Amino acid sequence: MSFIRICLILLVTFSFGLAQDLSHVPLRIGIAPHSSPRIIFESHQDLKLFLEAYFQRPVQIMTAKSFSEFSKKCNQGESYDMILTSPNLALLAQRLASYIPLMTYTKGLETIILSRSQDVLTKAPKPLRVAGQDPVSFATLCAEEWLENQGLHEDHDLNYVYYISASDSLATILVRDEVDLAIMSLPNYLKLSDELRAHVTILYHSSARPSRIFLAKESNGVSVEEWGNALSAFSKSPEGLKHLEMTKLEAFQMLTSDALEDLNSIANKTLKRLGQ
Repeated sequence: MSFIRICLILLVTFSFGLAQDLSHVPLRIGIAPHSSPRIIFESHQDLKLFLEAYFQRPVQIMTAKSFSEFSKKCNQGESYDMILTSPNLALLAQRLASYIPLMTYTKGLETIILSRSQDVLTKAPKPLRVAGQDPVSFATLCAEEWLENQGLHEDHDLNYVYYISASDSLATILVRDEVDLAIMSLPNYLKLSDELRAHVTILYHSSARPSRIFLAKESNGVSVEEWGNALSAFSKSPEGLKHLEMTKLEAFQMLTSDALEDLNSIANKTLKRLGQ
């Protein structure tokens, strides 16, 4: 047997061994921290179980303490194989780490600003205390845009404070009179208890903006095309239907690689706040 043939056989055997080893390496799914870790893990169990069966590999659902921390990890491109995140952070991940947008939800993101009274903007002393989850969360940026259109600006009229906490904690802080306004997404508002909702009022409810985005990159032995095929199959599966019922995000929609181009302005503002 020739030396070249022996080398080829060894190379094929080694490559096959690597492929076999990857079957035990978890695929890492990064989910933006739009809710508490417990809610994130619970609401994405159907996705996890489906992908484990589809790829015949373990899947880890991962998140971060804040949107800023999550975005920085995404932009480095080494922590997650697939991500599910808000539109502004999705565009940055595409720009800086070569993630490709693959799928979204048909129900757009809607921002809620809660207060204890409808006349808070005119009667409460300035600056108003505004609570959000993170300076780069999509809800915060959308709420800030609306407040600026009402003639209210940071530092002079508003003081923003950010809490690494769930939306029910933000509502509790508002009810306790520790802040004047609380910002959250509509799905998180709908998860509030009836008791909390009875003590707050909706000051602002935005129109629907682009929804959360599924993105992936070629890593950990899975190509972008394979991720796209997996997500397409998930969108038509019983597990996908259960996921939609839990998240109340209506339906799935596949995306093209240029789907996020209209978000450059808000993405640039996000990037400036991240200091990257």
